[in-house]
Amino acid sequence: MNHLFKEIAITNFRGFDSLKVNDLQRVNVFVGANNVGKTSILEAAFMLSGMSNPLISNRVNYLRTTSFANLDSARYLFHNVDFNNKPLLKGVMNNGGIRKMTFSPVTFHNETDASSNYSTNQSTIRQLNFEFDQQEHEEFAYHSTLFVKNDGSTQQEADKNYHENLNALFIPVDKNDANATANFSTLVKHNRKHFVTNALHNFDSSIESVEALPDGLYLKIEGLKELLPINMAGDGVRRMINILSTIASEDYNIVFIDEIDNGMHYSAHQLMWKTILGFVLAHDIQLFITTHNLDCLMGLKSAMQEEKRFQKLAHIYNIAKTRNEGFQAYCYGYNELKEAIDNEIEIRR
Repeated sequence: MNHLFKEIAITNFRGFDSLKVNDLQRVNVFVGANNVGKTSILEAAFMLSGMSNPLISNRVNYLRTTSFANLDSARYLFHNVDFNNKPLLKGVMNNGGIRKMTFSPVTFHNETDASSNYSTNQSTIRQLNFEFDQQEHEEFAYHSTLFVKNDGSTQQEADKNYHENLNALFIPVDKNDANATANFSTLVKHNRKHFVTNALHNFDSSIESVEALPDGLYLKIEGLKELLPINMAGDGVRRMINILSTIASEDYNIVFIDEIDNGMHYSAHQLMWKTILGFVLAHDIQLFITTHNLDCLMGLKSAMQEEKRFQKLAHIYNIAKTRNEGFQAYCYGYNELKEAIDNEIEIRR
């Protein structure tokens, strides 16, 4: 529990000039209108979780595009794509410790002319300088760099004096059967596949087991004479296998899941949440999740209503941009979520 976030503050990152999220729980679900920044919150917390890794900026951009993200794509991490808006990400942990990081670019107009005019968006980022720390003071004790060499390749220089004790994972929107197969195979090798098969059986009682064969994953379904290839299963089952096998393949402290309900039929949402919440309780992890689906929220409410042990496990945050106070994160616990849904009060905008 000591490696979990309690608060997160975001400044000059992506679309946010400023946002603070308080009272984080084991499961944190972010909702809101389109393009309000739900995924950006997950990315900011993910960068904080891996703040000593200079490649983390490339990683978050790759997750959005699933194609190669070069160093110059880091320009989109700066608020309004303005290099004068220096990002600052800060997290308060459950044990009272903090994590904070910032980064700044070195840009070039051409191969010979270095530029200090960070507001010139036509310049190219050739180097990112990262500063990070776990202490509450203005200075940063640790530094790392990501830069482009003369041959065009990217090289990193990490701070050898810093040792990371946080293990985090980001699961993007796609179902990604290949990743699920690789991660489930790892579980089989470590005799841990029961973590996934037991959870899947709770999700769909007809699933008796999951088998990792040389050509991929197969499901043993009650009543079927042959094993069913995973690509023949429903999108909801495939999504659950990807999420569960990925989470269980290593001892992660924090997992980020973008659009958890992607490919999931509305009738499966309650079972999905019961499976996820039960898994979190059993494995002592923290989840950051986005959704824009009302059926998904209704399923979460129903799962918590059915099992009281889940009711203090999750918070829902409606992210909204207000006219007078800027970006705000409005927090809903179980009682507030139930009241809003029962009275048909819109909480996604």
